[in-house]
Amino acid sequence: MDSIFQTVDPHELPLVIQLIGSLMVFAIIAGIGIDILLVILMRIRPPSFPGYAKRMQSRPWSWRDVGFLVSSVVLGFLCAQVVAEILFAVGAEAAGTCIMQLHTLFFQVLAIGIIIYLLRHHGVSWRRAFGLGHGHVLLRIGQGIVFYLAAMPVVLFYGLASMMLFHALGLPFERQPAVDFMLDPNQSLGLQLYLVVLAVVGAPLIEEALFRGIAFPAMLRHTTLTRAMVFVSLIFAAIHLTPTAVIPLFVFAMALSLAYLYTGNIIVPIVMHLLFNSVSIGMLFVIRTFAPELIH
Repeated sequence: MDSIFQTVDPHELPLVIQLIGSLMVFAIIAGIGIDILLVILMRIRPPSFPGYAKRMQSRPWSWRDVGFLVSSVVLGFLCAQVVAEILFAVGAEAAGTCIMQLHTLFFQVLAIGIIIYLLRHHGVSWRRAFGLGHGHVLLRIGQGIVFYLAAMPVVLFYGLASMMLFHALGLPFERQPAVDFMLDPNQSLGLQLYLVVLAVVGAPLIEEALFRGIAFPAMLRHTTLTRAMVFVSLIFAAIHLTPTAVIPLFVFAMALSLAYLYTGNIIVPIVMHLLFNSVSIGMLFVIRTFAPELIH
């Protein structure tokens, strides 16, 4: 397993890394405790999943909306790729960076346009379409934090399992392009800020509105709860275009779907997604700044 894990003496690490590592361990322990508590509560009072699913089915979305959503996003990615290839052909030095920018920009712009179009097409408000009237905002933010902590031990477990699986199969373990970009100290500050804003603000808002807010309720109208969750989670994991991240992202997407199903309010998975991306980016910056020797 030497090619997967790098052995490091904790006492040789900078104090900042040690402190953050301790906080992460504490968060994981807290998450495990929350998971145990949730299991106990579910045994005492089993959740009414059919009732939650019926609430989701009352949302205005349909198969046509999902088809329009998927086809528009795919078209956007293809257009961005074509433009990037043209840049490569003419010898643009920054073509590699342009690909990432074009993909993210096309997705964000298309997604906002799709959401506005579908809301107007169905004649519904944001409040009704995404359950924003269910519960106080502070309550939903608190639930998002709790559910994020509960999901993290499971996501980390499957992340490690994915690494071990790829190693056992002799497959290369590749990081997401955005991760490599953030770990590169030579990238411009402006581009890094651009990606940080997209990851911390844009992605949680737009991806949750699309996948949990629209696609998930639409799927529930035509198939079972389990199939709807699995389908939406697989698509969510696949669009990140990194095979080694598919398993942990799929697990995290399932947690996001469960949180939305249980609460009926899109704020909860948005908060979970925001925390997930924020913590990931924060760790990348800390490692790049204080322990670059850990990057390999």
